[in-house]
Amino acid sequence: MITPDPSLPAPLVTGRLSLVPVGRDLARALLSDRRAAAELAGGAIHRDFPDPDLAAKLPAFAQRLDDAANPALGHTAPLDPAGWGLWLFRYNTERMIVGAATFTGPPNASGEVELGYQIVPAHRRRGLTAEGCAALVTWAFRDSATTAVIADCADDNVASVRTLQKLGFTQERAVRERFFWRLPRPT
Repeated sequence: MITPDPSLPAPLVTGRLSLVPVGRDLARALLSDRRAAAELAGGAIHRDFPDPDLAAKLPAFAQRLDDAANPALGHTAPLDPAGWGLWLFRYNTERMIVGAATFTGPPNASGEVELGYQIVPAHRRRGLTAEGCAALVTWAFRDSATTAVIADCADDNVASVRTLQKLGFTQERAVRERFFWRLPRPT
């Protein structure tokens, strides 16, 4: 039995999802051992997870977690994101990891946190992405340093545009075929 990482926040549970924060062991397992990853995440890993974009980012995320835990790096080690990193979407009905969302780190100097997300094609158009991201937005705003959640997407990504609108984000600008969005802290 593998025990959860005590430095991570507890999983968030919504109506249909459990959002599982990714620590060092789970990040490493996602890279090399799907069976161990499934055990750590509490559900099977969908065959289409992760998508190529997330798969390309996982090694750097895992290395950052390793570096954060390395005492030899001392004060030069990056901070452990402790929830301000990757979260997996476990679809409770199937006990399966079907997507993920990530913060690029804790609030920056302006109090902004950036949110990204993905879900496997077979589970799209069910509202799962909006459900999971809504829980993470709420979690982010529990930190008083968070003033806004930001996101971006391709201008032709209709599903992401709808998701961000559904979550209450407003489009701030468009640059080179990308839309940039903001959701300020609720008053």
